[in-house]
Formats: sequence, structure tokens, C-alpha cells
Amino acid sequence: MEVTGSAGDLSVTTHLLVPEQRLTELNGRRRIDAKEIGYAVVVCDADAQAPGFAFADSCLIADVWGAGECAAAAERYSRKIRRIDGVLPACDAALTAAAITQRLRLPGLAQHVAELMADRLLMKRAFASAGVPTPWHAEIFTPQELQRAAIARTDLVAGPVERRGPQHDRRLPGADDLAVLFQGLREASPDGRVMVEQYPKSDFAPGFLKNGECRLDGPPDWRELVHRAASALDLRDGPVVAEIAVAEGKPELVALYPSLDEKGTFLEDAIAFATGEA
Repeated sequence: MEVTGSAGDLSVTTHLLVPEQRLTELNGRRRIDAKEIGYAVVVCDADAQAPGFAFADSCLIADVWGAGECAAAAERYSRKIRRIDGVLPACDAALTAAAITQRLRLPGLAQHVAELMADRLLMKRAFASAGVPTPWHAEIFTPQELQRAAIARTDLVAGPVERRGPQHDRRLPGADDLAVLFQGLREASPDGRVMVEQYPKSDFAPGFLKNGECRLDGPPDWRELVHRAASALDLRDGPVVAEIAVAEGKPELVALYPSLDEKGTFLEDAIAFATGEA
């Protein structure tokens, strides 16, 4: 923590690191709220012009999809400038959040949980093991398989198996050359893996987990779905965002993100967990 102020007006500022991808991941209003209740915000992004930097007390230039790079930058900052007291994930970079908290010995996402949540196929298999329904999905190994899927099904999105941000996902149809699309997606994947999934209209519901118990800003059956999915992932604490579609009147879990929603619904709870005050 950084002690600021004069001898007659002593205050303690807790520094929170926010790995940033884009401003909409956690809007400026909630960052201002965090500052108003006594927290300094350190934002991390590879883009020196990242919108989130406008709300930061300090900035780290590092790629949020590079776990080692971000963890090293956070460690240098915490050791040489000001101690970082907690990490608030504001984008879907689970491995990065886990790497930073592990390096700084802070509460946060466990490595084995991050590995499941960073791989869309592993995550959906974990959901299936708990009986959590998800939309159709499959790993794709050739452009021909991608073409067959595009012909047979609607509302498809193709992307790397690893979570690398929405900029790499492509909705089908829409690509003129599926062979070129497949090759581009394979190059965007660290392991050269591509998947396609049915992506119907969905809604986002923010939640918070504490000791395995789930609070969710959504219907009770959604909360039960998220509770089962989090248990299957061994995710017990921290903020989550559930992406849920409703098929024939029944909810299906499209994805579970280990981050705050764009409104920062459970911001105070997330800060308490991140700083070890929960």
C-alpha cells in the first residue's frame, strides 16, 4: 500500500491492477467509484492509447494476452514503484490474471482453473461433466469441416480454441473464403487449434462466488446453472460473468468469464476478495 498525505491528514491507498483489453470491459464510471472509495488503479494494456488509461492512476504497457509479460511488468511495478495490493480482471484473460496473482502472491484465480477457462473446449467439457447444457460446438481440423458445419447449421462462430479476445472470432456465414479464414484462425491460436460453435442470441449475467456459493444477477435457474458450472471448474471465489442463451425455454451456458461485467456490478465484493479483505 502507498501512504499519502501530510502528517495531519494521513491516508492509505490500496493499489489495484486492472488488466485491460477495451474500455467496455469495465466502464469508466466504476473505475471512478473505485477511486472514490479510496483505491488507486493501475491499468495494464499493450496499447499506449488504450481508453482505460484515461481512468488510471498508473499505466503498465504489456499485452494482456501475454501472461508472462504482464506478470513480469506487474512484479517490477510492485517491487520498484508501488506495491500492488490486488488484481481486478476486467477482460477475459484468465491465464494472465492467474499468472499475476501467483507472481505477486495475491488472492485470485488458481492456475488449474485458469487453464480450464482459457480453453473453450476444456471449459465446455467441464460443463458437460456437471450436466450443464451448452450450445453445439466442435473442434475443426480442415477448411472442409468448417464448410460442412456452415452449411448444416446456423448462428455459427469460428475462432481459436484458446480464448484470445473477440477480435479473432468470426461469425458464419460472412467469410467469402473459408480456407483463408481457417488458416487465419489457426495462426491466431497458440496451439494451431480451431473450433466452431453455435452462437444464438444470448444475455450476460454478472455474478460473484464466495466459498463456492453463487450470487447471480439473473433468474434462479440461471444461478443454479452457473453454480454447477463453477463447481465443475473448481472455481470457488471471485467475480464471474455468465453468457446464457435460452433454447426452447431452457437456459444453455454459452460461456463463463472470470471477470467483472462492464457495469462493475460486484465491484466492492471483487475488491474485497482481490485484496484479501473478504
